[in-house]
Amino acid sequence: MTSRTLLSLPAIVYDSRPWRLALCDASALAMLEAFTEISDECRASRLCAVLAVDPAFAIWSVWCAAKQGDGAGPAAQPLPADFPRSISGLAAWLAPRLPLLLDWHDAASTIDVSAAQHGQFAALVAESVAAAQNALRSTGSEEPLSNPLYLAALTARWQDWLAAAQGGEAAPLVAWPTWPLETPAAGNTTAPEARAKADEAWRRWLTEIPAVHALLPFFAAQLRRLADLEQNFEQRLQTAKMESLREFAYGAGHELNNPLANIASRAQTLLKEETHPERRRRLAAINTQAFRAHEMLADMMLFANPPQPVWERVDLTALVHEVLTGLAEQAAAQQTALHAPTRIEPLHVEADPAQLRIALRAVCTNSLEALNQGGNVTIEICRSDAAEGTIEQPAGAVQIVVSDDGPGIPPEIRGKIFDPFFSGREAGRGLGFGLSKCWRIVKLHSGQLDVQAPPGQGVTFTISLPQTR
Repeated sequence: MTSRTLLSLPAIVYDSRPWRLALCDASALAMLEAFTEISDECRASRLCAVLAVDPAFAIWSVWCAAKQGDGAGPAAQPLPADFPRSISGLAAWLAPRLPLLLDWHDAASTIDVSAAQHGQFAALVAESVAAAQNALRSTGSEEPLSNPLYLAALTARWQDWLAAAQGGEAAPLVAWPTWPLETPAAGNTTAPEARAKADEAWRRWLTEIPAVHALLPFFAAQLRRLADLEQNFEQRLQTAKMESLREFAYGAGHELNNPLANIASRAQTLLKEETHPERRRRLAAINTQAFRAHEMLADMMLFANPPQPVWERVDLTALVHEVLTGLAEQAAAQQTALHAPTRIEPLHVEADPAQLRIALRAVCTNSLEALNQGGNVTIEICRSDAAEGTIEQPAGAVQIVVSDDGPGIPPEIRGKIFDPFFSGREAGRGLGFGLSKCWRIVKLHSGQLDVQAPPGQGVTFTISLPQTR
């Protein structure tokens, strides 16, 4: 054999350089079998069998478990209390994470090794497994998977592994995780039990399994994709739906505005010359409906291609009171009580006041129309003083909470409320653009619009906005 192509584990990055460890075909096949397991417990059980006889895989796994947040290398001592210190602990740590860790990005997932390198790898396997078996015998234990000494001895020659994988180049001098007990010396590696295990591991490393090079990266990538879809399915679905609606809205608005302008103009011209009361009424209705359609298209165009915000320092308290003053007449006509924020001191945000006014009015109008008669609409504003934020609620964000005690939102339409043209009320009572406009404006401000609608308990909309751009 002159050379051999092996899989490489994703690079260990230290000092801005990649250090790649070879992975034997038998271990790659065992990982593929582990991927077929549904539960993490069963996957961990299969990984235990691999880790116990593959020092390169064990070294790579220890590095992954101990590396710092910036990926520079193992963390400084002391290690965290939950750091896996045995084969079984390392397997349990790996089981839910392995598909995410086996990500080669754009780098090659294979490595060409010479015959000399391949023999050196096999020798390192045999020596490391024999040392681990001797460490096990020194404690009188028969269980290698839970014994910290076994893992410590198995991975003790990590620098030799890195040097061999890099063609003899000296491995980096970095801190390496240590266990509570000292790693024992190699000892009597000719002990029958240790020698038998070492020979078995050596033969396993030399075994060639065709096609495994392509299968492991493929299955790992598919599992990462499925995990990502499961975690972000709802968010991705909503984003994709809004994007398709945006494209539709832009196209429809562009094509329909001109015909509507012609209809309205012709109706107005005829109305000037018409004297018959009934025909004047009909022409006026045509003109009114044309303008109504134009208003709908204007909202649709705002959703499809909104203008970029004109940023100003806005007093959110004053702006909310201004919006409520504009809605007071509508609320009084339907005998609905509008409850203004209890906060009266200024609360400043960086925003587009005109767009923010439209968004707030849309949410409040939605609550008023949902109530129709009587009921209460309450608006509150507050600031998050959390030192650390989340994606949904960034640190230093402000919240506008609009709640009503109306009938709520039926579960079957919960996913449609931000769609253009959708209205939960009967036909003709709403254009279906209020909440979609609000959603679009909030997104333009890098904010979040959430809704809570427990059955029969009204609706609460929460607008979260960053205080600064």
